[in-house]
Amino acid sequence: MWLKWLPWRWVVRQAAREQGVIDPFALLSRFQNFAQPSDVIVPAELLRSGITLHARGLMNSQAIQHNLDWIWPYWVERQFNPHDAAFIPRAFSITHINLTHRNWTAVGIPDCGKYPIVDPRGLVTPLFDGWSIDAWVLAQDGRVLVPSRLASVSQTLSTDRNLSVHTESHKDGLFLNSRVEVIGNKDCPQCWMNVSGLADAAGWLAVSVRPYNPEGVSFIHDIALLSERRGWLINKKFHVYFDKPPDRYGFSYYRHGDVYRSLPLGEEKGEVYCNVGMATAAALFKLEANVPRTVMLQ
Repeated sequence: MWLKWLPWRWVVRQAAREQGVIDPFALLSRFQNFAQPSDVIVPAELLRSGITLHARGLMNSQAIQHNLDWIWPYWVERQFNPHDAAFIPRAFSITHINLTHRNWTAVGIPDCGKYPIVDPRGLVTPLFDGWSIDAWVLAQDGRVLVPSRLASVSQTLSTDRNLSVHTESHKDGLFLNSRVEVIGNKDCPQCWMNVSGLADAAGWLAVSVRPYNPEGVSFIHDIALLSERRGWLINKKFHVYFDKPPDRYGFSYYRHGDVYRSLPLGEEKGEVYCNVGMATAAALFKLEANVPRTVMLQ
């Protein structure tokens, strides 16, 4: 009960003054001056959602701005590119949030509150506000197909067998198709991702686990191989399974940069830990010239 009698306003004001931050109570009183007596100053729901949104934005500002050589989701590739129409100058921005491409698509099954989302370039986020799965095609001659960096792709919504999102992309003789859907029932839903790669020369189909989603950073501290090299255990809790073992694996952590930078060689080991929460991993499937290869993930 003694907590009720603490001088909270004085404590908060003192802490703000010591950090050189504006007095939050003075700021709220200024807000009150703009409101009519019967008006609500700021809805509490907006305050809560705004705090959450901009807390993520603060993490994004540290993770993204200094690591633009990483493969980032579509909104980052556009919004951080000065030559793009979606570019937003960042000189006076405290937080970096997705303001330009908030048009991802959800897939799921009836009566189930769990649904993965797919962004405009096929990036899949299986869990709410969680990490994501992306796919690329790498040719041995140095050409790469990274959907998030393409100006356009083909994306359609299908209801033929189940609600699913199809994404097709191509560049310089490299092709990548993906289909994302939810299989099962409301008690045991599973996100399935079917990825197919094709190249006009020898190369690799790469499937990578990414520490972000269409809102920004989503921490991954641990990634470990499952038995028989058939998938990953992520954050010691979530599983990703492949229908066939990859030909190679690659792992990386924040201080070593994105795993993309080391492909196709990668670092052949069984697990990776990142204290920053920016661990990445990639599974590589060998492509022969003009021979498509398909991989199923769940």
